[in-house]
Amino acid sequence: MATCSPYLLRQIDVTGQGDRVPGRRRRETLLETTRGISQFRGQWLEWRGHKLMATYHPAYLLRNPNAKGEVWKDLQKVMAELGLQPAKKPKSS
Repeated sequence: MATCSPYLLRQIDVTGQGDRVPGRRRRETLLETTRGISQFRGQWLEWRGHKLMATYHPAYLLRNPNAKGEVWKDLQKVMAELGLQPAKKPKSS
């Protein structure tokens, strides 16, 4: 990580992709923490002027499908921040 983190930081600065939810390695590098995701999942984090939403990785959801509701709540917070509304379920006929 020490070798690659300068590249990661430059990439985020250039692309503006700091608004994405970081994975474990990125989280450890960007936020300089080894705390587990469950300690701040669902919370807004600030990094270099970017707001980050901590949530579970999709691979985690494949192993733990019961956590999908928690991630949906996180994504709803992100959508609200962006001024978006979640799609409504189509009504059955």
